[in-house]
Formats: sequence, structure tokens, C-alpha cells
Amino acid sequence: MFARADGDEGYRLKHVSVIFRHGDRAPDPVEMFPNDPNYQNTFYPYGLGGLTNEGKRREYRLGELLRERYDELLGEVYQPDAIYARSTDYRRAKMCLQLVLAALYPPKGPQIWRDELPGSRYPRSTYLKEHKDVKSLPEVKEKIDKLSELMSNLTEWTGREISYVNDMYNLYHILVAEQAMGLELPRWAKEVFPRGQLYDGIQLWYEIFSKTTHMRRTNGAGKLLHNVLSHMSDRERGQRAPKLGLYSGHETNVAAILQTLGLWYPHVPEYSSSVVLELHEKESQYYVKVLYYLGIPEEWVEQVVPGCEAAMCSADKFRELLAEVTPSKDEMACDKSVAKGHGYIF
Repeated sequence: MFARADGDEGYRLKHVSVIFRHGDRAPDPVEMFPNDPNYQNTFYPYGLGGLTNEGKRREYRLGELLRERYDELLGEVYQPDAIYARSTDYRRAKMCLQLVLAALYPPKGPQIWRDELPGSRYPRSTYLKEHKDVKSLPEVKEKIDKLSELMSNLTEWTGREISYVNDMYNLYHILVAEQAMGLELPRWAKEVFPRGQLYDGIQLWYEIFSKTTHMRRTNGAGKLLHNVLSHMSDRERGQRAPKLGLYSGHETNVAAILQTLGLWYPHVPEYSSSVVLELHEKESQYYVKVLYYLGIPEEWVEQVVPGCEAAMCSADKFRELLAEVTPSKDEMACDKSVAKGHGYIF
């Protein structure tokens, strides 16, 4: 029997969608800076931006936890039609999707073909204009101005120009990656990382990324929710639709979904963190529940979407609350309306 949270008795699980962050990784080329003590490191054998062994273990563990929680829904044998799996266009995200699937569906019976296997940003369209407009808002400019002295110091310390919150975003994540790998950090890092003004800078980046309703429609979160809600609607009508949706991406995707659902709070989503949307049925009525898997630690937290009376929210009410941030079919098909060509977009 798959695990149910307290108070879910009588509900029947019909569909689950999971939007998750990749695991621990090596620093990405775009994040590197000349004064980094690890600047010449090639991060062999992972390569720049590559998934580390700890990252692989963490993602495989996510798959195991999903199997434990949703065992009855998933069934024992992998069936392609029952799973909808997508990844952003990053090798680490694609590998994480494979690892989660491998943990969810270890080969059984006729699927076993070998006894052992070796272990092994640039959005466009209307989003860009909206992003530019948001940067010019007085309250946003004021927050950026407060970080100007820090950016000047960071430019000197790192040996590369740090002039906008996106630069601080990249800098924060290279420090996260190096710390997770047990590498030496620059001396100045302890003054601003993991808490401090550099943390303030990355929180401002998240704020700007999903500042307006239009941005939430077009930064990838709206498109993703459109897919999730479409699969849920098909399941409600008894049509052929996947039982499980897997979306392997980045902490930006996790943050954008939380912001779009009205569940965001200041933090940096951890490796393997996940937003989980469940569709339940009870007495021919349908409900949606949202959970946030923290990743570090391995903890599931039920969420109450603003506007819903409880964690188990009427599916109709859920759609109503998300109507403004969910693109239409026409918008989904139109490059002029939905940001595409973004490495972090599904």
C-alpha cells in the first residue's frame, strides 16, 4: 500500500507530478571566476557542471522515496504510457531523470537483459521585455542599489565583473557546488556566504525572475503547470493519461513553481528538492494536494495553497486559483507568448 499522509483515508490517488532539482554538481563554466582557488580545476571525472557521485546517489534516493510513497499507483513494471518524463536541456538534468527512473523501476522479469550493469538562459519573447521593465521598478532599483557596494567588492575579490543580481546568482551557486564537494572556498566567502549579502542578492534574483503575473506565465512555471493540469484533467475524465509526470530541472524551476503557487518563502532550494502535485479522488470528487520535498533533509512538507481551505484542495478551486498564471493552448503554441529557448525551460 502506498504511503498516505494523515487525514487522506478514503481518498484514491490518481496522478502525481514531480518537479525536482538535479543533484550535487561540479561548478558550471558560466560561474567560474579568475581568483577562485579552484579556477584551474577540471573537476575530473565529472567535468564542469557535471553530476558528482553524491549527486547521483541523492537523485537515485529521490527515486527510491517516490517508489516508497507511490508504490501502488506506479505498479511494479515500467510501462512507457504510464509515465510522462521531461528534462531541461542540461546533461545533469537528463542524467538525474534517468537515475530517478532507474530507482523507480528496477528491471524485473522479462525486462532484465543483463545481470549486472556498472555504476556509473536565455529566454526570449515577451518575458524579456517584462524582465527589463521589472528591473526598472523603483522598489527593485532600490534593492539593487543597496547591493552596489557588495558587487564592487565582489568584482575585486573574484577578478570578474559583478554588476547585477544574475552575477551574484552564479557566484552563489559556484560556492554551493564547491562547498558540497569539500573544496577550498575563497577567504572572503565566509563574510557573505551562505548567509549575508550574497544570500540577499540571490533572493532578489528569485524575486525578479517571477515578479509579475505575466512573468509567471512565461518563465516556464505556467507552461509546466499547464501540462500538469492537462494530465490531471485527462485522468479525471477517465482518458488515457500518464499516472506519473517527472520534470527534471533546476532550483530555478522549483522556485518558480513555488512562487506561482503562492508558496514561496526566502531560501535556496536544495539539491533534489521537489514540488509534488497529487490528484486524489473521493466519492467522484477530485482534489489536489501539494507537497514540498526538501531534499536536504529528506523531509516531505504538506502545503496549503493560498485560497484553499486545506492541503487537500478542490481540483476546480485549484484550477481557478491558477487560471491567471496558466497559459492557454494558443499561448503554449506561440513563440511570441511563452518564453522558449531557455536552458532552464522544459
